[in-house]
Amino acid sequence: MLKGQNEVTKENLLQWIEDYNWMIESIEEARQPVAKIDNNSYIGARTAMYGIEATLPKASGGTSDPVFTEVQRRVYSLNYRIKEYEQKIAEVQKRITYVIGDREVEVLHRLLDGDSMRAIGKHMKLSSTTIFRVRNNILNQMSDT
Repeated sequence: MLKGQNEVTKENLLQWIEDYNWMIESIEEARQPVAKIDNNSYIGARTAMYGIEATLPKASGGTSDPVFTEVQRRVYSLNYRIKEYEQKIAEVQKRITYVIGDREVEVLHRLLDGDSMRAIGKHMKLSSTTIFRVRNNILNQMSDT
């Protein structure tokens, strides 16, 4: 297993399936400010290249602006978390095709949408015990690769 990759176990798969919905939403939310920063590039000081400002002395060293430092920390943190979430989501998505059976596929998609076991059972008119059994079948199918 390479550094930065997560080990794929049944427990990890179950956790990633349960967290799938909010990880997708977090990625979408985190990409908005990062994309804006990259497009507008308003973070950081600009050095004049033309005009009288280009002849003036240039600042040396870093910035002591706490807001700038906080923005840099958040952007770095978001990028790291986004990559981690993307790895987990990709692993789940790669294994979706291994799930066979109409019940299993329906339960899996509802789990990925963030539905609770109780809500899935109510929708499918099945007991919670049956839904847990179907979920365990899903995990077995996804981890037998």
